[in-house]
Amino acid sequence: MRHISLRGRRYAYDEAGSGPGLLLFHGWSGAADNFTSWLPALAPHFRVVMPDLPGCAGAPTLDEPHTAAAYARFGRDLATTLELGAHAVGGLCSGASIAMAYAAAYPDATTALLLHTPFIHPGVIRRRMRVQLRALASPAGRVYGMLRRSETLSRLYRRFTDGGGVATAEEERNSRNLERADPRAARELAGDILRGDHRALLREWTRPLFVIVAASDAFVMEARLRTDLLRLAPGARVVVLEGGHGWTPAYIERQAAALAAAARELG
Repeated sequence: MRHISLRGRRYAYDEAGSGPGLLLFHGWSGAADNFTSWLPALAPHFRVVMPDLPGCAGAPTLDEPHTAAAYARFGRDLATTLELGAHAVGGLCSGASIAMAYAAAYPDATTALLLHTPFIHPGVIRRRMRVQLRALASPAGRVYGMLRRSETLSRLYRRFTDGGGVATAEEERNSRNLERADPRAARELAGDILRGDHRALLREWTRPLFVIVAASDAFVMEARLRTDLLRLAPGARVVVLEGGHGWTPAYIERQAAALAAAARELG
């Protein structure tokens, strides 16, 4: 990991590869290491930059609510400081919401979008997931602080959201990141995801757009997402992977193939 001073605070980020820039935003309460398995497909084509987002992985929090738009502003500060130039933007789950907020706020800097499991509007989120997000964003969501400090509860929570069968290395990484996340930042982003609506961006988007989603994803309804997305952005390339949201070894292999196709098309 490398470190950089932004807004008077020290943040960690990872960087790999060379070529056109690709700024990636990790998922909810995750870290830059969410993209470890992505790099073999992406790094040969892009200069990939992956920050630990504020309030995640022990990184300092923001001085404002932790919304997708706020994280996008943080990402823009990072990209500008690193002289990334015009670049592609991508994200995983809630990170996809940040990527879409980034593209909406900085269209001239965004050359393409790579979205994995994007919450394009609240209607594509599964009911069980909406209930979880609503609970996390409520005052009762303060129990999350207990979850992140307990390894056992952390693992149980991840199994609940990922559906079980997660590769051991991925489960350990997720649990470690969950324990290090700031509870307030997590609650604020959960509430923002629940309200986030990115249809206006997608209607106007004419640049390359590559989307990956699992057929049986635990977070979004794949069929509804695909139908709405292609209606809004007919030029989008949507790849549906067999399996659920959990990162099983077989799923990671299928994901790698999809990312390699994305790298060829977007690069």
